[in-house]
Amino acid sequence: MIKTLFVEDEYFVRQGFVHSLPWESYGIQIIGEADNGEAALRFLQEHEVDLLITDLTMPVKSGLELLHEAKELYPGLPAVVLTCHRDFDYLQEALRLGALDYIVKTRLDTKEIERSLSRIKGRLMELQAVLRKQDAVLLLTPLPEAKPDWPDRLRAEFGHGLAKAGESVWLITEHQGEAANARIAAEAAAGGWLAIQVTNCRTDEIRGMEKPLADAVAQTLPYRYQSDGGLLTVSLADAKRRTTKQRADSLADIKKRWQTYAWVFAEHEFLEWSSQVREGEPPIRALGEFLTETLHGWSLSIGMKEAGLPALAMPVLSWEQWMELLRHARLAIGRRFTELHYSKEVFASALRSLDIIRMQLKDGLHQGEVARLVGLSRSYFSQVFKETFGMSFNEYARACSIHTARKLLAETDYPIYWIAEHSGFLDERYFSRVFRECTGLLPSEFRIRQTHGQKPTD
Repeated sequence: MIKTLFVEDEYFVRQGFVHSLPWESYGIQIIGEADNGEAALRFLQEHEVDLLITDLTMPVKSGLELLHEAKELYPGLPAVVLTCHRDFDYLQEALRLGALDYIVKTRLDTKEIERSLSRIKGRLMELQAVLRKQDAVLLLTPLPEAKPDWPDRLRAEFGHGLAKAGESVWLITEHQGEAANARIAAEAAAGGWLAIQVTNCRTDEIRGMEKPLADAVAQTLPYRYQSDGGLLTVSLADAKRRTTKQRADSLADIKKRWQTYAWVFAEHEFLEWSSQVREGEPPIRALGEFLTETLHGWSLSIGMKEAGLPALAMPVLSWEQWMELLRHARLAIGRRFTELHYSKEVFASALRSLDIIRMQLKDGLHQGEVARLVGLSRSYFSQVFKETFGMSFNEYARACSIHTARKLLAETDYPIYWIAEHSGFLDERYFSRVFRECTGLLPSEFRIRQTHGQKPTD
């Protein structure tokens, strides 16, 4: 879909356009609205937009001023202007600024609108074909099964046009053309590497910028990668658009929406949440850690295992892979919900209780307090928890504590007493005894085995 920002200062005119026209029939999705040029620029800073549709005469910052600044900040962003017959001079100026097309606001009959949208879609496709032929660099990054010496074979072919852009990441900085890039992508895939065509990136600006370029693409790559192979194309302008803070803010909103658990019961909520992730492109490592801990938390539950919760196979590298895993997890949780006949609100409260247990583990857990936080009485919460997860609150809390302790022992050098405290145990001796009961090893013995690569059984 062509992600589009619609800018019009008159509210009812804007709502009429946004909600009445058959945008999606032409592959266009309205992802945002603004009532002046200043608000539009703020939206462009925070979101990836494929098309800008704007009125010309607006307060605060006019459409012409918006087009001028957008051309400077986002040179690859196509624009369409809304106009009236009397705006002819403004329209001419907009076209000089690079506007792709226009829509006449006074001609809103069905046939005229269909002609306009069809024309705009056609011109966008022509523009995209032209951009694909313009200067672009090719970034090569290894996949887990990569042959480390594969780039060496490229040296004879590209010489100084092959530059290192970070650890195990390479750039072909001289434009080769679409056919050559497709050939290199196929050869890279055979060697376990991924080839990424980076557009909006002039070759005369590359020298000295290899590392920042690779970093910018790495941020957006997990959300664009598709396992069916082929040449992946990423716009550098889009990759650089989001700041670190914007990505972090996006992650906070994504976590908050996830933990409502509305997506368990409604497919459209799940798909909208996924779209929010793709749109926000939060740091994939931080998002992956959040989802991994959530899935591990569910996997400690006997009830969820019985419902067919999938095992977490590591590593999960792309959002495509995460979505496949989450779809299966959602089906398992849905089966558990159907089996129990609790209301959606009660079942969601049970799921939220697991989040609270993980977050408050090191501070000490009290069943009554967790019940209060999810809005259930202590006795009813105890019943719901045991029936939902197939184990009592205390049994689950202990399993969660041991899981956390195992992770900290394997991945950190913190002393045993510190790990005991952060796993929910106030007494180190008691922690060691419980840990041994659950694993067959003392914490110190477990750590030694991990250090020497011996994986104890669960």
